[in-house]
Amino acid sequence: MLSNRQTAALKAFGKIEGYKNDLHMLGTTLDSLTLWRPATALRKQCDEAIRMINAIAERFDRKLVVTIVGPCGAGKSTLLNALAGVDDLSPAGHQRPTTGQVIVFSSDRQDAEQLVAGLGSEAVAVRSSPAAAILEHVLLIDTPDTDSAAYQTHGPLVRQAIARSDMLICVFDAENPKRKDHVDFLAPFIRKFSGESLVAVVNKGDRQDEDELKSRILPDFAAYLQTAWQTGVDRMLCTSARRHLQNPRFDETAAPRHEFDQFDELHELIFDTLNRAGYVVDRRLENTRSIRDFIFAEAGREISGCRTSLAAARQQMREAEKKSFLDAVSAMKSDDSRQLFGVGLLIYQKLSQRLVGPLGWMIAIWARLLIFGAGIAAMFRFGRPLSQILGMISAWRHFKESKAAVAETGNEERVGAGLRTYRLSSMSNWPDIAESLVAGGFDSAVRKVEDTLPDSGAFSDKLGEIWSHCLNGEMERMAGRLSGILLQLVLNLPMFAVLGYTGWITVERFLQGSYLALNFFVHALWTIGIILLLSFFLFQILVRLTAGPERLTARAFEKLKQRADQFDTSATSPVSKQLDALIQLGDVLDSIDPD
Repeated sequence: MLSNRQTAALKAFGKIEGYKNDLHMLGTTLDSLTLWRPATALRKQCDEAIRMINAIAERFDRKLVVTIVGPCGAGKSTLLNALAGVDDLSPAGHQRPTTGQVIVFSSDRQDAEQLVAGLGSEAVAVRSSPAAAILEHVLLIDTPDTDSAAYQTHGPLVRQAIARSDMLICVFDAENPKRKDHVDFLAPFIRKFSGESLVAVVNKGDRQDEDELKSRILPDFAAYLQTAWQTGVDRMLCTSARRHLQNPRFDETAAPRHEFDQFDELHELIFDTLNRAGYVVDRRLENTRSIRDFIFAEAGREISGCRTSLAAARQQMREAEKKSFLDAVSAMKSDDSRQLFGVGLLIYQKLSQRLVGPLGWMIAIWARLLIFGAGIAAMFRFGRPLSQILGMISAWRHFKESKAAVAETGNEERVGAGLRTYRLSSMSNWPDIAESLVAGGFDSAVRKVEDTLPDSGAFSDKLGEIWSHCLNGEMERMAGRLSGILLQLVLNLPMFAVLGYTGWITVERFLQGSYLALNFFVHALWTIGIILLLSFFLFQILVRLTAGPERLTARAFEKLKQRADQFDTSATSPVSKQLDALIQLGDVLDSIDPD
């Protein structure tokens, strides 16, 4: 049966993995933004944040480590002794340095094994007192001075102790709280601190004037730390640690000047608030969430600072893309006879699939004659006659493949002309876009338009696909109109009437035993042929007037122009892809609500 603490820890581990996954996803997106300059620094922050979260996760089943750090004479050893209720637990006095080891206040030496393993047994001393039994979930440690004569020896110990800490209590002397050497020493650790809490303690506050302490010294020092460490502290307390020793031994010339003392708040924070099983899990989980949110906020701040320029660049790119697309469409309007021939062949092929009766047979024959005619025309061009004749025969045998090839030949030429015009138009519009991109944080390399144009193959495929869709759609629409039931009935009815009349007379005479002369059938065939040709001729005129190649392509180009707003090369342009990804990332970060 899992305890409440174990259950809470399992849930917390799941959330921590979720926070790490969020950072991994952000890092992956930043990796793809190779042209956006801030992405590199943000990616490093992601990596550092993940490292910090991993360090917190490793400490999940351990006691909270509360570390006291401070310079010589600030009273940090006295503060530890006062908290422990033992005057000589950590050496204090006038000899510097007063503390040469990391002093661990705990009831069980095994609790300090994590520190002994990392710092060495000679560098760690475990001390205990009756008060230590109360600390079931906290280790309280004192560190060597940060500015003593033995700093070269003690400095690494202090750094490693801070790295393993969950809470830092930074002790300062109220007589000179802005000691720059101590603040500067701690600054890099504070910026990377992955613990649960940061507390600044201004000790010996009873030696200052109470009003000045409250109105000027403490507020000024809080603002100073904010600037120097680029972060705020969770709490700032003013204490008089010495008065809480068993034997304070105040100097007669330095007696307390007032009763303002927040030592009890610090004691309650460590022995009551922190010293709870649930606090360890909740606080560490809150810290991991704060780390995740901080990185998200940093990324969001960077993008927000560039948002105006990025939005301007996106709008310029869309307008330039639309203009370039329309220029490309205009260039594709080439009155090439082979292209028009291919369109005419395709419309007749689509009609042959829809029309029935004698007219449908004529249309199917006519479509094949067009292919055959293309082969005959090829024979009169320069080249080897034998190969041209074989090509004509092959075209007749492979009608479907041939008509597709005829259409595609014109299509490729149109798209090629459109691509060339598109690239020229894009190059003329790029300088203004590039300046907006650079102002939005993109690398100056984007000014090289050759590296930012979409891939020719992908662009041609997309443009060809849209053009084919517009042209095929128009041909399908016209083929549907020209193959209506009523129209087919009107054009096929004269032929069916003659065929019916001829058949009726033939059957009737046959049954009567009176056979018709050959001339009758010859005249009937001529009549049927003439009516069929007239119907076909009338249908051709109708096709020419409503679905001629020029009309079809003109209407297809109008549809193509209407697709200008939908045409998007972001999938093929590296700059456009990264710009869209960056803007989308900014929108996602703006929409995230803190847990």
